[in-house]
Amino acid sequence: MAAAEVAGAGAESPAPPVCVLVLGMAGSGKTTLVQRLTAHLHSQKSSPYVINLDPAVHELPFPANIDIRDTVKYKEVMKQYPFFGLKYSLYTQLLQMHTTI
Repeated sequence: MAAAEVAGAGAESPAPPVCVLVLGMAGSGKTTLVQRLTAHLHSQKSSPYVINLDPAVHELPFPANIDIRDTVKYKEVMKQYPFFGLKYSLYTQLLQMHTTI
């Protein structure tokens, strides 16, 4: 048996990270689910990495590592694209950001 095989025989590789993407209609409980999930993970001494992609949310009841509200100001986007509606305006803004990076 080669030395590398012997050294790796007893070692377990770490489990791959779990990624959870929460999508849903307005009022369906997305924020409540993420709040309870992050609270549970923190109680298990496992810190989740949370990304908020809702620029129109007023307040998050849980900490987010990355918050799109730091980059995209949805009220300014709506002023810039008044005829598009919120979703298309945000899509247009994000597309412009992507092409300038």
